[in-house]
Amino acid sequence: MPIRGWIKKAESWFVHLLHLDDSAHRIAFGVAIGMFIALTPTMGVQMVLTVLVATLLRANKVSGVPMAWITNPLTAVPVYSFNYLVGRALVGGPGLKEIEGAMAAAMDPSLGWGGLARAWWDLMLRGAAPLWVGCVLVGLVAGVLAYAAMYYLITTYRRRYKERLRALLAKRRLERGGAGGRRRERRPGSDPGRRQAP
Repeated sequence: MPIRGWIKKAESWFVHLLHLDDSAHRIAFGVAIGMFIALTPTMGVQMVLTVLVATLLRANKVSGVPMAWITNPLTAVPVYSFNYLVGRALVGGPGLKEIEGAMAAAMDPSLGWGGLARAWWDLMLRGAAPLWVGCVLVGLVAGVLAYAAMYYLITTYRRRYKERLRALLAKRRLERGGAGGRRRERRPGSDPGRRQAP
């Protein structure tokens, strides 16, 4: 899909988000949950997890589900690679080149089904800890930032919307009052300088 199409979809989602019939906290909390889960290595079930967690924590489910699309076949490699490097810096683990080599070796058909299973299991064990640590840490930071940003944007938008609405209603009341005053001035006998006939 062209970039413009993605931008239009993002704009449409954001406008829909601002008009959800829910509190700013619940909407922003749903976004934060979706952001956190999107950055965990659970691609494929992230939407389901987002709905379940948002339901348990009483957050808005509608605002959180689209965040799961952050990680997709196009973004998974750079996102998870970055998260893995963060986790590796904290708990250690094999480097990315070593992981790539292990993945290539684990796809060797000469190993047979049993050998392939053992190779992939060993690879997951070696890389699981730094990947999960990095994903959880990055997800928590991103979730907190997403909550703060969305809460500010929603509350600011709603406050300004109410202010514009109040100003518009006040303007209409003034216009109606002015029109009513002009109609009263046109009524016979409404001129104070005109003497009424006995």
